[in-house]
Amino acid sequence: MRLLLLFCWAMLAAGSFSVGQELEVTPETFIAYKILEVFPRGRRVVITCHSPQVPPPVTYSLWGSQGTEVAKKVVKTGDPASFSINVTLKSRPDLLTYSCQAASPWGVHSASTKLQMYWELWTKPVSQLQANFTLLDKASGPRVEISCQVSSGSPPITYSLVGKDGSVHTQQRPNYGQPANLSFTLTNTSNWLQCQAENDISVQSSPFKMVPPGCDQKRQAWQSPLEGPVFVYCGRTHHLKE
Repeated sequence: MRLLLLFCWAMLAAGSFSVGQELEVTPETFIAYKILEVFPRGRRVVITCHSPQVPPPVTYSLWGSQGTEVAKKVVKTGDPASFSINVTLKSRPDLLTYSCQAASPWGVHSASTKLQMYWELWTKPVSQLQANFTLLDKASGPRVEISCQVSSGSPPITYSLVGKDGSVHTQQRPNYGQPANLSFTLTNTSNWLQCQAENDISVQSSPFKMVPPGCDQKRQAWQSPLEGPVFVYCGRTHHLKE
């Protein structure tokens, strides 16, 4: 009799555990897009939203990056919802971001990840690269810090700190519109460095700059009226020049 009771309790516990597992499952909503037509300054795009785990009827909502509802559609079958929109290339790339939400009358809700279309629509080469080199004394030793940014270009943009021998010292891929802040620890020899910006369309490099060798002594700097900034390391004078 005791064995029978234990068996019944085990079955009830297993049933409760499986129900709990089912309740924890979060439906997934998928979002994708396809270019239908290409115009000189725009594109006609279809965005597809699908949440196969949400029971129909499903209300799909398409949301823009500014938190505005772009369109809504009710699907009474298990098929995905399609939204056709026109995109102009005059729009900022960050505005070409969409997401989907799926909801059923029984209270089941699901949201997709954000879809960013500008990698394919916002086709611009990188241009007007600006690179600022700054020599600093840190507790860990002297370093050169480089701030790199282009004025325009299709994301994603990868910034690299490159030597004259072609070696890449460090890389960074900041958010769109943000500069890359690169850092380089000075060695016991002089180095020629440049910043390089690259996307899927083009590559642009800043002029090479010579950075002096570093040492443990404190750096001194003074402004030359003819030659610009002059940096003194370890009793030697070094110009930060192109």
